[in-house]
Amino acid sequence: MKWRADTQESTSLAQTCVVLPQSIVKKMKNYSVRMIRENMENIPQFPIPEGFAIRNYRRNEGHIWTRILQAGEPYAEIDDGLFDREFERHLSVLEDRSFYLTTDAGEEIGTITAWWQDIDGEVWGQIHWVVIHPDYQGRGLSKPMMTVAMERLKQSHERCFLGTSTGRMAAIKVYLDFGFTPDLSHENSQEAWTEVASVLEHPILARLASQNLL
Repeated sequence: MKWRADTQESTSLAQTCVVLPQSIVKKMKNYSVRMIRENMENIPQFPIPEGFAIRNYRRNEGHIWTRILQAGEPYAEIDDGLFDREFERHLSVLEDRSFYLTTDAGEEIGTITAWWQDIDGEVWGQIHWVVIHPDYQGRGLSKPMMTVAMERLKQSHERCFLGTSTGRMAAIKVYLDFGFTPDLSHENSQEAWTEVASVLEHPILARLASQNLL
């Protein structure tokens, strides 16, 4: 049985929530997967909803990033040294490439980074560390964050990728909606995406299945 994403329109923002019964979630393996976008054309545009804003990272705000991840990252262990390990070599560019989602009161409640990485000798843009505080999840707020980060990547890169895991079904739905496709060359990709396609309906997954790739 497949479970469709429920979509509602509110405040000019498409809110997407993928809800799977816990009995299904517990049976699914949480595979690490990679998704790619071969071009930066036709980036979906989602406005920032009323009551929220997105701003750039400012110098010496690593503690804010850590606080958000420690609250909202469900799988990876986030220790106080992770920010430095991730970004210390390129701190000078963070103010241009990393963003915080805030409330109108200025509280930082989400983060996303428009990063880059060398893959097989070629530089790709990277959507990196997309996290929203649990109190604000399920409101469609990741989509305007994605729009901002993708537009920044477009300024410097011709294509991009991201890493995620199959336990993050709501995030995978958002990434598919933004034109990312499964990287089927990645380890365990066949098993991982076949399992995702068994519970999540999406045109991209349906096309791959019709080509006997899943």
